[in-house]
Amino acid sequence: MVVEGLAQSVVTLMVVMVMVMAGQVTVSAHRHLSYKVSVKLQAEAVTGSNVGEKLLDRDCNNVSRRRNSRKVMENDIAETAVVQQQAQQHSITHPLTSTSPQQKQNQGQQELESTVEDQQQKEVMMTVRVAAEEWVPHIGVSQDTHGNITIRGPMANLLTLLAKALNFRYTLVRPPDGAWGIPTEGGDWNGMIGMVKRNEADLALGPFGLTYSRSRVVDFSSPILIDYYRILVRRPRPETDPIGFLRPFTWEVWVGLVMCVWVVGGVLFLAASLHSSPQSKKQEKEEKWGRRNKKSTYNKDDIEEGPISQFLTQLWLVYGSLLSQPEVSYADERWRLGQGWRVAAAGWCVAALVVARSYSSALTSLLAVRNVPVRYNYLTEVIADPKLNLVFEKATALVEHMSTVQRGVYRDLADTRGQDRANFLASSALYDAAYTTVRSGTHALLVEDTTCRKVYSDDFTKHGRCDFYIGKERYWPLIFSIIGRKGSHLMPAINARSVPLRVRLDQMVAQDLYFKWLGEELPNATACLGAATRVTVTEPYSLLGLWGVFIIFAGGLMLGVVVLGCERGVVAVRKL
Repeated sequence: MVVEGLAQSVVTLMVVMVMVMAGQVTVSAHRHLSYKVSVKLQAEAVTGSNVGEKLLDRDCNNVSRRRNSRKVMENDIAETAVVQQQAQQHSITHPLTSTSPQQKQNQGQQELESTVEDQQQKEVMMTVRVAAEEWVPHIGVSQDTHGNITIRGPMANLLTLLAKALNFRYTLVRPPDGAWGIPTEGGDWNGMIGMVKRNEADLALGPFGLTYSRSRVVDFSSPILIDYYRILVRRPRPETDPIGFLRPFTWEVWVGLVMCVWVVGGVLFLAASLHSSPQSKKQEKEEKWGRRNKKSTYNKDDIEEGPISQFLTQLWLVYGSLLSQPEVSYADERWRLGQGWRVAAAGWCVAALVVARSYSSALTSLLAVRNVPVRYNYLTEVIADPKLNLVFEKATALVEHMSTVQRGVYRDLADTRGQDRANFLASSALYDAAYTTVRSGTHALLVEDTTCRKVYSDDFTKHGRCDFYIGKERYWPLIFSIIGRKGSHLMPAINARSVPLRVRLDQMVAQDLYFKWLGEELPNATACLGAATRVTVTEPYSLLGLWGVFIIFAGGLMLGVVVLGCERGVVAVRKL
């Protein structure tokens, strides 16, 4: 009875399995039928070609093969059911093998451990040596007493993303000389480029300026940014202008005013001479001889009676009108001023009034403004000042070019080394040099624009003022990238399109992700870019600020003494 019940159960189980398989075959047949219809539609869409027919025939053959395989499977199932039924009839039992929950747990634990071991082996194989040196604001490097190196900044963020995307770990190394790298006299390279070339490092962050000579020894990644060199100097302090009283007019206006005084003085003298009456001339002659017969030693009319004296008198009248102090003292009968003289004098007085008021208004404005003299906007101005020392970053693309160029402004810049004016520092020392030697006003820093703006930003953040100035000229543009060893698989992997879109270098540049990180390092970079070169002040002027006026006053006194001496000489001669 037990055997018969077991046999019935097995038969029932086999029937259920056959029905399930039949249902799957039916569903699969419907699926393949729909697929056949879609393939036929594709074949009809391709007109004038046999591609559709080939696709249709291929899929029909596949469906036929699958149907045949399922028929074979059904036959195998039926044969298995018959064998099991016969075995049950002969009381042959086959125990069912099953996996206990404990065995499943052990199997899962073993698979997890093997996966972890494979991952660890993979990470050990993908350990990358990365060379890095400090260059703010792109990357900051710090090293503790145990020699552990840590990095921060935009380039550190970039390296972290690349490590996650390409699944590698990295160790950091620093160049012994703290340089980027240029060719040496022995034919090798120093700095981080030399480390990558000699397989002492797999990558170097930099970023590095792309040049032909560098591209021959290392591989470059996709461009990260384009930067220019600029001139960073101390911003001059507001200074008083000793000759500021001459600034309201240009030199052409001053020359024109001097000429007008002489011309108008001559016109007035001629007008006065032509309108003097004969009676006044006769009276003047009689008075002249009468005074000479007297025993008087000196009379001021002895000097004023000649035409030269009268001409100088007209000049004094014109000059006084220009200073808003006209004086006409011709009450006697010797000079009867005609209408021509009056018209000329009136015209000059109007012109003098306009000039005087314009000058006084402009002078009032200029005296309230202090100039900030800017002398170093271009390389030629920097090179031409022998008292100004220059600070460069050592072992850069610019320094390499300066060592090979034969003529031009870069040749003149290279010649400053022979004048003991050039100083070459490691990139990690440039930031401190900006706040010491450059701030003192004796040095100029020739570095990239990003470095100059970093100095701007930090100085304004700390002190709240603009102590530095960036020259107008942009020179020596460079494309900056990461470098890797020649023939290494890292550079193709970093530049490959297979890298996830969010960590591809070209996408980070296109979406300004790197510049977003860079902007976080420069919170106040634009605070001093528009600083004025003129400052309004309210403090009183000192003697040092007005020494130009006092020099003119002293010159006038000396000229007066000379004229007085000449007059005394003329009087002495006439007494003879």
